[in-house]
Amino acid sequence: MMVEVQLWAHLVEYAPQGQKAFNLKLDSGTTIGMLLSILEISPEIPKVILVNGHQAKAEMSLTDGDEVVIFPPAAGG
Repeated sequence: MMVEVQLWAHLVEYAPQGQKAFNLKLDSGTTIGMLLSILEISPEIPKVILVNGHQAKAEMSLTDGDEVVIFPPAAGG
């Protein structure tokens, strides 16, 4: 299956060839947690993960055509 991944801010350093947005071919049944492992993004790094515009957890399975956006949490006031 193919998913679109977007990494924002300092998380771009985990993207293949430093691309902010890229398509990634994954095995059927791949979860968000597995995707993070493939990209070598540590579970300890604070991040917000959206799949098709909705917040997602590591256990969620991805499906063909999903759009995954990963960015650091916003802070400030």
